Amino acid sequence: MMLPTWWRPPWSTGSGEDPDIGWAATPSADAEPIRQGTVEPAAFDDDAILVPLEAQFGQVRSRERVRDLAEVFTHQREVDAMLDMIPDAFDGLDITFLEPACGSGNFLTEVARRKLRLVANADCVSQEHYEHRLLRALASIYGVDISPENIAEARVRMVHVVLEHYQADANTMEPTVGFLNAAALVLGDNIVCGDTLNAPHQIELCEWRPHPGGRFQRVWSFALVPPADRDLFWVERVQDPEPVHYSELGSAPEPAHEARQASRSA
Repeated sequence: MMLPTWWRPPWSTGSGEDPDIGWAATPSADAEPIRQGTVEPAAFDDDAILVPLEAQFGQVRSRERVRDLAEVFTHQREVDAMLDMIPDAFDGLDITFLEPACGSGNFLTEVARRKLRLVANADCVSQEHYEHRLLRALASIYGVDISPENIAEARVRMVHVVLEHYQADANTMEPTVGFLNAAALVLGDNIVCGDTLNAPHQIELCEWRPHPGGRFQRVWSFALVPPADRDLFWVERVQDPEPVHYSELGSAPEPAHEARQASRSA
């Protein structure tokens, strides 16, 4: 599949930084087994990942909620019509999407479904390879909303989209604990509360840079602050010193909170 001409990944295809390079077609007998992680995925209890969502979230919100949050429901046909206008945006696994007023996730979930069509177990050489590609798709989708209830709902809906794809595409495999932990972290950092209209400088987002061998390097920044508003002392990036395997993200220390706060106040 050809990538759109308006987008290029931040690595050279086929280079040592290409996350799709280096997966052994036939793992050797002494190859290190997939790492399972050590932190239990508290956000992924049975109710959250196995019980089907309530039949189609209500299309009509309370009058008070509509008045207070100026919410407007976007029907699936409108979501499809708008996304159909940019078909080549779904030709690359790592092409980034940001929904600045995501509501309960109508656009986010459909973007996820379309991106996950690029991830097939049959095309991967191992479960580790498969899960890394699933996480890359998830990590490229961002949403911001002013309502905590909407954020919680959007995260749960995204969980279901990913796990439904996993079950349908790789029904002989169970997701690893490391994958579930990583998915919880990605959703927690990518779908966040914030006011993109009045206070974008307060929104912190995490970029998940994929690396070979099932790894990611997290880069934090206040991505919605325009360059014109950054002064001489702007701290551009706080990041993991080294890429981290996705199964170990739950136990890997994040860069110091003080350093990240300095990025906000600089």
